[in-house]
Amino acid sequence: MDSALPGNRTQTLIRDGSSLKLRSPKIGIEVLSGPGERTVTELPGPEVRVGSDKSCDLVLVDPTVSRHHATLVVDEIGLRVVDSGSTNATILDGTRILSAYAKPGSVVDFGGTRIRLRLTTSLVEVPLSSKTQFGALLGQSVAMRRLFSVLERVAPTDTTVLIEGETGAGKELVAEALHDESKRAEGPFVIFDCSAIASSLIESELFGHVRGAFTGATSDRAGAFENADGGSLFLDEIGELPVDLQPKLLRVLEQREVKRVGDAKPRRANVRIIAATNRSLSADVEAGRFREDLYYRLAVVRVTVPPLRQRMDDVPLLVAHFHKQLVDRGQTTRQVTQGLLNSFEAQAWPGNVRELRNAVEMAMSLGEESQSVASGAHETQRSFPIEMKVSLKSAIENFERAYVTEALKVTGGNISKAAEMAGSSRKYIYHAIKRFNLR
Repeated sequence: MDSALPGNRTQTLIRDGSSLKLRSPKIGIEVLSGPGERTVTELPGPEVRVGSDKSCDLVLVDPTVSRHHATLVVDEIGLRVVDSGSTNATILDGTRILSAYAKPGSVVDFGGTRIRLRLTTSLVEVPLSSKTQFGALLGQSVAMRRLFSVLERVAPTDTTVLIEGETGAGKELVAEALHDESKRAEGPFVIFDCSAIASSLIESELFGHVRGAFTGATSDRAGAFENADGGSLFLDEIGELPVDLQPKLLRVLEQREVKRVGDAKPRRANVRIIAATNRSLSADVEAGRFREDLYYRLAVVRVTVPPLRQRMDDVPLLVAHFHKQLVDRGQTTRQVTQGLLNSFEAQAWPGNVRELRNAVEMAMSLGEESQSVASGAHETQRSFPIEMKVSLKSAIENFERAYVTEALKVTGGNISKAAEMAGSSRKYIYHAIKRFNLR
């Protein structure tokens, strides 16, 4: 049975027994000008990566086009063009954009290559998961069902996975679920946060060391790779790994052997690698901050956790889940009213699922008036003039910088208290201090 998605003009859900598919139009591409060949083609989507890199779905042989220049996304509204932090910009119908919907026949300039876009009458069917949960991840939206479908297929394998997504979107939950649903589930799941360890200690913490390898090395010590033997190693914030250590990590991934600092004898590394980043590694490769060969070794399978603002259908499900957790722990007897749920559904949630979870906990602890205050704060923010040419990412970063700065000021620089005030982890505060150079 076919059914249109709510408010949908471009896509249809197909239900056949227990299976679920998304029927979506293909994207018509006509190259109008540029150094490459003039071509007319159709690409299946519903997401098409555009760039000069060979891994892109639409490869443009043009030195002015970034490796991953932009992404074309067919969603419930239409065809969206999303710039991926390109060097030479994405111009839609004469206007530089970060994310905008194309009209039928819109012309887009990717660097020096001009392309006409349209949605075709040809259709592609994309498999969706019939489940609304994968591990601890919850979602009934099309975006999450697509993610679950990929995770369900890749979890049983030993394939290396790169998880991309914004802070608070749930990348660590994806990594845990991949491990728990794999044949390595009985083995260890080791988390190594590349952003939380001093650069001088990363090599020792990651690969281990032998006694006398450096000052303070008073005994042999296994690193994260050895500790994860037989299981999975989750390299969180892999984009923060220092450039001088990237060749050593690449060597371990290629040879499946790890050598402790100061040791001449390699040791076998029976480990599945899962990495995550909230940065664009392809942009870092282009800027020379990340090795291209290491990127390809990590991005055997790439998955992106959608931000909450792109999966608002999941807000009621997530609110109910967080509320149940509080009730089960005896932390609240309050109920989620329709008015409170409506206020949750009306917000953009720049902090993603983590921010929503904290908001539910605050509302259940302090009452709905706390959410009204929070909503009022959002309204106050909206009263200020906003330069719409500034990217959403930049706006979020500016807010984060101001918020963390104020939290540290109010708490006298106490990171634990600042984290408690923000409803976040100490790791997040440490990472924010480093990112924004607050000390």
